[in-house]
Amino acid sequence: MSMRTIVASALVLMLLGGCSSKKEKLVLPSVNNQFEPVLAWDHTAADGVQHFDSSLRPLILDGKLYAASRTGLISAFELDSGKRVWTYDTRRDSVIGFWRLLSNRSNTTARVSGGLSHGFGHLLFGTENGEVIALDPATGDRRWTSKVPGEVLAAPAAGDGMIVVNTGSGFIVALNPADGSQRWAYEQELPALTIRGVAEPSIVPGGVVFGSGSGKVGVLISEHGLPAWEEVIATPQGATDLARLVDVDARPLVVGNTVYAIAYNGELVALELNSGRTLWKRDYASFRNMALADTVLYIVDSVGRVHALDRRNGQELWSQTALERHFLTPPTVFGDYLVFGDSKGHLHWLDRRSGDMVARHQFHRSGMYVAPVTNGEYLVLQSRNGELVVLRQP
Repeated sequence: MSMRTIVASALVLMLLGGCSSKKEKLVLPSVNNQFEPVLAWDHTAADGVQHFDSSLRPLILDGKLYAASRTGLISAFELDSGKRVWTYDTRRDSVIGFWRLLSNRSNTTARVSGGLSHGFGHLLFGTENGEVIALDPATGDRRWTSKVPGEVLAAPAAGDGMIVVNTGSGFIVALNPADGSQRWAYEQELPALTIRGVAEPSIVPGGVVFGSGSGKVGVLISEHGLPAWEEVIATPQGATDLARLVDVDARPLVVGNTVYAIAYNGELVALELNSGRTLWKRDYASFRNMALADTVLYIVDSVGRVHALDRRNGQELWSQTALERHFLTPPTVFGDYLVFGDSKGHLHWLDRRSGDMVARHQFHRSGMYVAPVTNGEYLVLQSRNGELVVLRQP
């Protein structure tokens, strides 16, 4: 990842955070809390991501919660009780005990990034050192490590007989789930300046749906990685490099034969999966992952406005603009609510049918960067400093 890319990311964060004027102070709108969430448990997983731009999303799987730190500690907890099951140290290639964990602080880092995923019986994650690592979810033992050409900035995707990563260098790489060996690699052409981040691929039968830093969405054929189609959903415009950013950093969503994708400084589009034909497009832009429930698509746009749209035709159902420029996480559907965090550590709750603000609570003073994750019963928050908070349905 080039220095120009890193600088672009920092500038975008400053603009979205409302840093345009020293005299201006953003104030959260008042809200009368209609409920108090039920705290199940909380923990400090490790050191988190600190000030680095690492999207370390936790994972709920088979009654356990898995969380990672940028330094390389991967931990498993019982979801119901919060009891730590194991901790794996990526730097030392070993599962470590609790007391050794407390004394195992180190300035070295494995540069884990992009969050955790699973597939083919593996717990999967990547690093900025260009590694994809598979662990045994039950024990934390390492099964294999695969080197790929570029930083792994998004969680690996698994399906259709392969594991796929989208790297910061523009390569999309398919790996064999059994041993991590490379099946194929596809190189995308990237512009000189991009936001620091990539879209996690979506795997469908016979294909890999991807977004690129050049404003494109496409499908690669699973068997050999050659493109089936590519469509431009954002075209560089403006006089400055920052104005010309067109990254598709949000994971494309696939429902049936429709792909939903959104670009920074671009548009929200619905495309036909088989051909790439545009079904509809709307004037929304974002770099954050979208959420989907039933026939409703939820987005937090590039400046922090929240929108709900009918995915069948793109018609806007409601829009909530009161949290603009508060640097929100991507949204998560949790029961009757749409929830997301912000850079100050607040958790915001909207009625997902009306968009009305119904509650706000502060859990992390270090702020939240990744979306809350849920299995329907529990909601998990992870802060930039690695704090974990697990909530039950209110």
